[in-house]
Amino acid sequence: MPNSSRHSSGPHHSSRHTLGSAKNRMERLAAQQARLNQVKVDPDFFRRVLNLAKAHNRPIYAGLATSGLVVAGTTMVVAALGNVSDPRRFFDARSRWNEMLSGLKLSAWDVWISFFSLVTPYWVGHAAETVQRYLRFELIGMFDELGRVATEMSNTLTSLAWDVVDYDVKLVTLLVSAGTAFTALLPFSAVPAVKLTLGVAGIAFLSLLASLMQEFIGKIKALDLKLEALGHKIFELRSLFAVGGDKLHLQPPGSDPGLWKPVTREPRAAH
Repeated sequence: MPNSSRHSSGPHHSSRHTLGSAKNRMERLAAQQARLNQVKVDPDFFRRVLNLAKAHNRPIYAGLATSGLVVAGTTMVVAALGNVSDPRRFFDARSRWNEMLSGLKLSAWDVWISFFSLVTPYWVGHAAETVQRYLRFELIGMFDELGRVATEMSNTLTSLAWDVVDYDVKLVTLLVSAGTAFTALLPFSAVPAVKLTLGVAGIAFLSLLASLMQEFIGKIKALDLKLEALGHKIFELRSLFAVGGDKLHLQPPGSDPGLWKPVTREPRAAH
């Protein structure tokens, strides 16, 4: 865009600039407050989960061995422990998406206020009209769609984080209960009735463990499909931004000074 014909801004530009600065400050403060208000998991939560699981592993394995379920039981316990995750990773990822959402809102506002502060008061012509149509009817809409994607990603990661917390707590509760029961029964395993009780307890424990893993896998599958759909939408929006310049029919953009003219240009004399 030619710069030589740009005029002094005046009070109109100053008020718009002040409004833009105030809006930016409000958006940044809102983003900071949103980050402060987010739920934070105790950093020692995951370590305590693992410690509790390890503390009750030995009596569980011994009880399963005594019950004749050592092979299948050990495999299931190992698989269940392999699904234990630190939820902070997903809460941190959610926070990054919330920060990106704030950045998108600021970027959209910057584009909007810059065009209507720095272009429309001083420039007219085909280029200015084309850019304004693109800005009003396409670009801002794409920013809004990106904001919706970022919001949905944040919500999905929040669901994932709490599903992980739920699984971790339920698994530890199950392991502690089973470990306590096996610890109480194992010293009397030579008694036939107690050995039978150990077998029943082992089968019940593995059944509950299988149900817990099946429930968790179902939740993760649903969230994974949602994340996959959001990923496809992001790729689509990225391509729309990439080809946006082509829609303006200004190749290269602004290279023809005739497409731009100052607002104060004197009209040509009629022939």
